[in-house]
Amino acid sequence: MKTRIFGTRGIAPIAIVLAVVLAAPLAAVDVQRDILRPAQAYAGAEYCLGGVSPPCFDCSGFVLRVYGNHVPDLPRVSRDMARVGQPVPRESLRPGDLVFFATGGRSDVVTHVAIYMGQDSIIHAISNGPNRGVTITPLSARYWSTRYYSSSRVLPDPVPVARVAPNEAIRFSQGTYTGDLDNGEPHGRGTMDLNNGDHYEGEFRQGFFEGTGTYTWANGDRYRGGFRSGEMHGEGRFVAASGDILEGRWESGELVRTLQESAPAATPRAAARSSYIRERDSPWETWDGVVEGDFRIWQEQQQRAFEEHRRRSEPPRSN
Repeated sequence: MKTRIFGTRGIAPIAIVLAVVLAAPLAAVDVQRDILRPAQAYAGAEYCLGGVSPPCFDCSGFVLRVYGNHVPDLPRVSRDMARVGQPVPRESLRPGDLVFFATGGRSDVVTHVAIYMGQDSIIHAISNGPNRGVTITPLSARYWSTRYYSSSRVLPDPVPVARVAPNEAIRFSQGTYTGDLDNGEPHGRGTMDLNNGDHYEGEFRQGFFEGTGTYTWANGDRYRGGFRSGEMHGEGRFVAASGDILEGRWESGELVRTLQESAPAATPRAAARSSYIRERDSPWETWDGVVEGDFRIWQEQQQRAFEEHRRRSEPPRSN
C-alpha cells in the first residue's frame, strides 16, 4: 500500500516534475524505540548545510537520518517532504509526525522541518538562532507557532507504546518524562524532572499534570493535592522548605481559600507558586530572525534538474 501525495498551500511546482512516491514503512514502527529515541540521541549535534549523517545535519538531513530505515523514498528537502504523507491538523499531531515551517522571507514557502515528540515538543536541526544544531524546542513558542505551515503523518500504522521505562525517558522541551502514555502523550501515572530543577510525580492527562500528584520545587517547597492542565487545582497541602504548612484550595494555580492552618503555618504569599510546565521561557519567544533551513539545497536541486533538462532537450550538434 502506498501513501498518497497531497498538495500543500502555496508550494510551487518544481521545474521538472519528479514523481515522488512515499512508500509505506517496511514494518510496523514503534515510534518511541525507532523514531524518538534515535532522534534524542543526536541532540547536541551541530548544524551543517547538506549534512545527512553525524557529526552534523541540516533539518531535512536529520529527518532522513531518523526515518531512512522506516520510510523509503522520503524526499531530500523539507519543501518536497511537505507534499507527501497524510495531512494532519496541528491540533491532532502525534509523536512521529513531521511539522513544516516557513522561516524565510515568504510565508508560503516551506524551508524547515521538525519531528513532533508529544507534549508540545519538536526536535530538529536548526541552522541559526538562539539554539543551533539538533535541539528540542516548544512548538508553541512564538517563533515556531507563527511560522507553522503544515504537518503530515508519514508513519500510518505506528505501534502504540503504553509506558516509558526510566532508562528510556523522553526528553520534552520542558523536562524528562517516564511513565504511562496514550498516543505518545504522558497520560496516567508518571514522573517528570523539569528543566529548572523542579520535579513532579503523579497523574497526567494528555501531556499535563491532572489528577492527584506531588510537585516539588527546586528550593525544597512541596505541594501535594489536585492538579488540572498542569497547575494546582482543588484541595491540597503546601509545605515550605522551612517546614511551614498551608492547607487550602487552588483554582488554576491560584490559592483561593485557606482550609486549615497548621502550626507553624505558611503564608498565602509563600504558597503562591506556579508549576514550570506552563512557563514560556524559551528564547524562541522573542527571537525574530530568519532560520535559513534547507531552502538553498532545494534551489541547487532545481538548478541541476533544469540544466539536465536543457542538456537533454538541446538538438544534437551537426558536424
